[in-house]
Amino acid sequence: MGTSLTPRNMARSAFVCWPMLILLMLAIPNSANAQGTNKDIPLSVEDMTGNLALYNTITLQVKSLEQWVNQPGNDPSKFILYIDGSAFKGLPVSLVDNNTRLQFDLKRTTDNKDAWTSVLSRRRRNLFYRNVGVTVGYDKGPELPSTLTAGLIVINETWFKIFVVSFLATIGLFWWLAYKSDVLRAPGDKPEGTNAKGKPNRKPYSLARTQMAFWFFVVIVSYIFIWMVTSDLSSLTTSVLGLIGISAATGLGAAAVDSNKQSEQQNQLLALKEEKQKDEVDAERLAGELKALTLAVSATPPPDNLEQQKAAVVAKQAELAAKQKEIQQGTDKILALSDCTKPAASKRFINDILSDDNGISFHRFQIFAWTIALIFVFVASVCNGLTMPDFDGTLLALMGISGGTYIGFKLPDKQG
Repeated sequence: MGTSLTPRNMARSAFVCWPMLILLMLAIPNSANAQGTNKDIPLSVEDMTGNLALYNTITLQVKSLEQWVNQPGNDPSKFILYIDGSAFKGLPVSLVDNNTRLQFDLKRTTDNKDAWTSVLSRRRRNLFYRNVGVTVGYDKGPELPSTLTAGLIVINETWFKIFVVSFLATIGLFWWLAYKSDVLRAPGDKPEGTNAKGKPNRKPYSLARTQMAFWFFVVIVSYIFIWMVTSDLSSLTTSVLGLIGISAATGLGAAAVDSNKQSEQQNQLLALKEEKQKDEVDAERLAGELKALTLAVSATPPPDNLEQQKAAVVAKQAELAAKQKEIQQGTDKILALSDCTKPAASKRFINDILSDDNGISFHRFQIFAWTIALIFVFVASVCNGLTMPDFDGTLLALMGISGGTYIGFKLPDKQG
């Protein structure tokens, strides 16, 4: 027989059910929280395989990754690799080994270009590699706990040795060519005579061509070195192109000045020779006239105007002497100008590039000193930061002024 729903029984049922209802209501959010906790499975990086270097593939052992992947809404493609605290975005990532490891293809992209440059250019004791911390992070979240350290290969040792050998061989070959040929020497004809060793004189070294050679080798070696380390093909900066342009303009300007001076001197020499030839013709004419007058004066019987003839002889002698003096002056000018047009002989490398007709000159020393200083800064920037320096416009203007001053002082000079 059923229990009747009397007010007393209803009150008793409510007293028993309300606690159960409250417990049920508390259990629902706890269950939801428990489900959320299952999604936030704690992950940590434990191990790595593969070579940590550009254009290599590495795999990271991540604790509890398999359980994390099985949770709905988790996307492993959003993992970001961290090397030495720098985030490398845009790296292809995939799951391997039954969803227990993350695989990264270490490529250089526009998203991680700066990160690669930053990590590879940091100071290290070893030239070829340094130990760095490695971990991952999910999307925009923090880095996962990791005690993993690995050797980051900064420079491939084999390729570096090939690079050094090739560089030294190229420098040696060019130095041999510069010594045996005229690739770095002033343009024009070879000087006459022999040196102290009895060998034929060589043309002097040209400061402008030497500067061009310095910048050519510094830029091309730096470009190859940066590409070898970072695989960056766009390391050239606008200021580097400006420096090469200033160097080329200085060389072209110097060559133009030398060519114009040589042409002008040849024209002056030709004019002096023509004038001397004309004076010699006049002198021969005067000598003939003087001979005729002398014969007339010494004739027997003497002419009626003997005194006039004698005066004419004296005047003609004076005219002939003046013409012969002009010829001698023309000859001296031709000899002096011929000496100026003769190519100068080399006096060793440093003396050649720092000297003009008057000895060591400051304008040549200035451009040489600035070139060496900027090359030192250039090489230090490449070695420390794996980037070519971006010189400001003021410094480029200073180099342009130095080059212009050098060309200006070459106008009365005959050296390269």
